[in-house]
Amino acid sequence: MIAKHWKLTLQKQQQRITLYVTTTDALIEIDLSGPESCSLIATARQYHRRAQNAAQNHRDLAIGALMVFAAAPPYDLSFEHIETAPEVPHGPPQRHVCADRGEALVPIWESCESEDDEFQ
Repeated sequence: MIAKHWKLTLQKQQQRITLYVTTTDALIEIDLSGPESCSLIATARQYHRRAQNAAQNHRDLAIGALMVFAAAPPYDLSFEHIETAPEVPHGPPQRHVCADRGEALVPIWESCESEDDEFQ
């Protein structure tokens, strides 16, 4: 099973933070097995013009999860950048994200800018 880690740097209450997610082949299968209206991958693909094929499923699952998680205050998505991460913070995630299907799917960790130094 392939696992990939992603991070998104953005603002939360005027402080720079980083959100981390992990995607796996199994999570992609679960996301794509339900209705398209409940898919995090489909959510991400509504808003970007990058390649939209199976090879991009990990990236799009991460983008969709982060969009759903950080869509409302206190998060500010006016400046954000998603990229791969070598790992996620240690310990359990703060939350799991799903689209509208109600089940926990993609794990999310949040860390403040100063906490990110341990991953650099």
